[in-house]
Amino acid sequence: MLKTYDPEKVNVTFNNRQLRMFGESLFTLARDEANVTLKKGVKGDSTYILNANKAGKLTITLQQESPDIAFIESCAEKNVKANLAVTDANDGGSVLFAQDVMVEKLPDRVRGKDAADVSIVFLIPDIRPLI
Repeated sequence: MLKTYDPEKVNVTFNNRQLRMFGESLFTLARDEANVTLKKGVKGDSTYILNANKAGKLTITLQQESPDIAFIESCAEKNVKANLAVTDANDGGSVLFAQDVMVEKLPDRVRGKDAADVSIVFLIPDIRPLI
């Protein structure tokens, strides 16, 4: 069955503000560590080790003229801890909601021939998707 992906159905909200003017990509969500590792003994015996660390990062890209960049820079400078929500109606309404999220650092500024995208990294202490 053929499905259609619509980027208009994806929203990212930080500190009660819906972010706008995304660049070439919307976001990348990644945990810092694997959920489970496998330890092998000298005779080939195996043990799964579950990792309790559920921290991770959400990286977004905004166009350099996005009005939200100044807002995010202000949050970064003030060390604001806020809620972060990602909704994606393309995946049957998948949602990520995280509390106490902070901006990792001020985004880099690049100027050149073209308008460069601006990458912003949010630190998430506990990534647990709500599906």
